[in-house]
Amino acid sequence: KRQGKKSMMTCRLTSFAAAVSICILSLNLLTVTAFTTSLPSRPISTKLFSSTTNQDVDAAVVSSRSSFLQKVMKDTTIAVAASAAVLSTASASALAATDNNNNNNSGKQLNLSDEELAKIITADMTERSFLVSADLTRSVYSESSTFQDEIDTYTIDKWIVGTQRLFVAEKSKVDLVGDVNVTPKEVTFKFREDLMFRIPFRPVVTLSGTVVLTRDEESGLIMKYREIWDQSVGDVLKTAKF
Repeated sequence: KRQGKKSMMTCRLTSFAAAVSICILSLNLLTVTAFTTSLPSRPISTKLFSSTTNQDVDAAVVSSRSSFLQKVMKDTTIAVAASAAVLSTASASALAATDNNNNNNSGKQLNLSDEELAKIITADMTERSFLVSADLTRSVYSESSTFQDEIDTYTIDKWIVGTQRLFVAEKSKVDLVGDVNVTPKEVTFKFREDLMFRIPFRPVVTLSGTVVLTRDEESGLIMKYREIWDQSVGDVLKTAKF
């Protein structure tokens, strides 16, 4: 819970710093624009601009335009530098929190036998269709595991969110072809699926392939998910039905 609160606070701090930087840049830009378009006989009101006082503008009117622009640019540079420092610190904290979370394997089912893991993966396929629903048994996967298909590579969180948003699980169909084969090093199984996409017109494509799950030798957890299609991406798209 503390990590969650810290992460939320970091995100809010990052957003605040970015907003402050953008506001100061925008206000200084407005100040420069107003100054460059005003007449010397009509000093500019700067009540809206906290970074520049009335005395600054009065001095600018009687002095050179370049001096005033230098003053504005100096204020902007300082503001951006301060915001950048905050953003860098916040980013570093967020990365550290992510790393700590990724390395946390508490609550995981460590060193399962080949038979136990085969039973779990089989249930994920036949009962939960995890390839399209993302409803997998997370306790057998490392939090730092990666998921790779024919398109890209993802973290476990991104794969889960992306899969749920991309496919209509209840209208898709996933079949386990043959058995789930498990060794101390990897898990392999073949599949066939009809995928309905969560986009307009709900197209359905058909494909088949093999999934290879690489296990960590020490913990027995799955460290890598690799989905290999029997067809090319182009051939899969050609099967689309509306």
